[in-house]
Amino acid sequence: MAHQFEFEGQSGHGYRYQPLEGEGPMSPTGANYLFVKMKGGERTVVYAGETECLHKGVHSGWDKAKKTFGANTILVRLNVTRAIRRAELEDIVALHNPPMNGDEE
Repeated sequence: MAHQFEFEGQSGHGYRYQPLEGEGPMSPTGANYLFVKMKGGERTVVYAGETECLHKGVHSGWDKAKKTFGANTILVRLNVTRAIRRAELEDIVALHNPPMNGDEE
Protein backbone atom coordinates (compact mmCIF):
# COMPACT_ATOMS: atom_id res chain seq x y z
CA MET A 1 0.00 0.00 0.00
CA ALA A 2 1.32 3.43 -0.97
CA HIS A 3 2.28 5.88 1.73
CA GLN A 4 -0.45 8.42 2.48
CA PHE A 5 -0.02 12.04 3.49
CA GLU A 6 -2.70 13.90 5.39
CA PHE A 7 -3.34 17.57 4.73
CA GLU A 8 -5.69 19.52 6.94
CA GLY A 9 -8.16 22.03 5.55
CA GLN A 10 -9.34 25.32 7.08
CA SER A 11 -12.29 23.40 8.58
CA GLY A 12 -9.92 21.16 10.56
CA HIS A 13 -10.87 18.13 8.47
CA GLY A 14 -7.97 15.98 7.25
CA TYR A 15 -7.70 14.70 3.67
CA ARG A 16 -5.46 11.75 2.78
CA TYR A 17 -3.47 11.94 -0.44
CA GLN A 18 -1.27 9.33 -2.11
CA PRO A 19 1.76 9.94 -4.33
CA LEU A 20 1.10 9.73 -8.04
CA GLU A 21 2.95 6.63 -9.19
CA GLY A 22 4.92 6.56 -12.44
CA GLU A 23 4.34 8.11 -15.83
CA GLY A 24 2.04 5.38 -17.22
CA PRO A 25 -1.74 5.33 -17.69
CA MET A 26 -3.77 6.86 -14.89
CA SER A 27 -7.32 6.37 -13.77
CA PRO A 28 -9.86 8.40 -15.79
CA THR A 29 -11.79 9.15 -12.59
CA GLY A 30 -12.22 12.54 -10.94
CA ALA A 31 -9.69 13.56 -8.31
CA ASN A 32 -8.21 16.28 -6.19
CA TYR A 33 -4.46 16.73 -6.49
CA LEU A 34 -1.65 18.69 -4.88
CA PHE A 35 1.73 19.83 -6.16
CA VAL A 36 3.89 19.72 -3.06
CA LYS A 37 7.43 20.71 -2.15
CA MET A 38 8.69 18.10 0.29
CA LYS A 39 11.94 18.78 2.07
CA GLY A 40 12.81 16.78 5.16
CA GLY A 41 9.64 16.61 7.22
CA GLU A 42 8.26 19.85 5.79
CA ARG A 43 5.47 19.83 3.19
CA THR A 44 4.48 22.98 1.34
CA VAL A 45 1.43 22.97 -0.93
CA VAL A 46 2.37 24.84 -4.12
CA TYR A 47 -0.89 24.18 -5.98
CA ALA A 48 -4.20 22.48 -5.18
CA GLY A 49 -6.44 21.39 -8.03
CA GLU A 50 -9.34 19.20 -8.99
CA THR A 51 -10.15 17.49 -12.24
CA GLU A 52 -12.93 15.49 -13.85
CA CYS A 53 -10.32 13.15 -15.35
CA LEU A 54 -7.09 12.45 -13.51
CA HIS A 55 -5.56 11.08 -16.70
CA LYS A 56 -5.93 14.44 -18.48
CA GLY A 57 -5.84 17.08 -15.75
CA VAL A 58 -3.14 16.35 -13.23
CA HIS A 59 -0.05 17.54 -15.16
CA SER A 60 -1.34 21.00 -16.10
CA GLY A 61 0.99 23.49 -14.43
CA TRP A 62 3.42 20.86 -13.14
CA ASP A 63 6.45 22.29 -14.98
CA LYS A 64 5.84 25.74 -13.48
CA ALA A 65 5.35 24.22 -10.02
CA LYS A 66 8.72 22.46 -10.28
CA LYS A 67 10.73 25.29 -11.83
CA THR A 68 9.28 28.27 -10.00
CA PHE A 69 8.28 26.86 -6.62
CA GLY A 70 10.44 23.74 -6.18
CA ALA A 71 7.56 21.24 -6.13
CA ASN A 72 8.86 17.68 -6.25
CA THR A 73 5.77 15.53 -5.57
CA ILE A 74 2.28 15.13 -7.02
CA LEU A 75 -0.25 13.76 -4.56
CA VAL A 76 -3.75 12.61 -5.53
CA ARG A 77 -7.04 11.88 -3.81
CA LEU A 78 -9.53 10.02 -5.97
CA ASN A 79 -13.05 11.34 -5.62
CA VAL A 80 -15.75 10.97 -8.27
CA THR A 81 -18.24 13.56 -6.96
CA ARG A 82 -17.50 17.05 -8.31
CA ALA A 83 -19.28 18.89 -5.47
CA ILE A 84 -17.20 17.08 -2.86
CA ARG A 85 -13.98 17.70 -4.84
CA ARG A 86 -14.73 21.44 -5.02
CA ALA A 87 -15.52 21.66 -1.29
CA GLU A 88 -12.30 19.83 -0.38
CA LEU A 89 -10.29 22.02 -2.76
CA GLU A 90 -11.69 25.21 -1.24
CA ASP A 91 -10.98 23.89 2.27
CA ILE A 92 -7.34 23.04 1.44
CA VAL A 93 -6.73 26.33 -0.39
CA ALA A 94 -8.23 28.37 2.48
CA LEU A 95 -5.68 26.99 4.95
CA HIS A 96 -2.56 26.48 2.81
CA ASN A 97 -2.90 29.46 0.42
CA PRO A 98 -0.87 27.78 -2.37
CA PRO A 99 0.99 30.41 -4.44
CA MET A 100 -0.08 28.99 -7.80
CA ASN A 101 -3.78 29.07 -6.93
CA GLY A 102 -3.64 32.86 -6.97
CA ASP A 103 -2.56 32.69 -10.65
CA GLU A 104 -5.98 31.36 -11.69
CA GLU A 105 -7.92 34.56 -11.11
